[in-house]
Amino acid sequence: MGAGRLGPDHPPVTVGGVTLDVARRCAVAAGREVRLTALQSALLAHLMGRPGRVFSREELMNEVWGYPAAMGTRTVDVHVAELRAKLGEALRIRTVRGVGYGVEPPRRSG
Repeated sequence: MGAGRLGPDHPPVTVGGVTLDVARRCAVAAGREVRLTALQSALLAHLMGRPGRVFSREELMNEVWGYPAAMGTRTVDVHVAELRAKLGEALRIRTVRGVGYGVEPPRRSG
């Protein structure tokens, strides 16, 4: 298991407006339950395990899918788009062009 990745035995974790329960493969986003596929749950767990860190597509393919990325693959992009659609504004998954993806850490008020 990669650094920062949340395994199925990890208690639910909250980042921003999303609480992820890896074991149940579901999240609560803005007060509503969102069902996730196994890959969506694993990808979200990896991203939420280190909020603020940007992961390359290759790193995500290796750590989440378990194999090196093929050149030109859009698999990660498709799964990130699906997560964005399901989670809405509750969690910002940001794209760093030419680098990869990460989730925004919660903003500090004050």
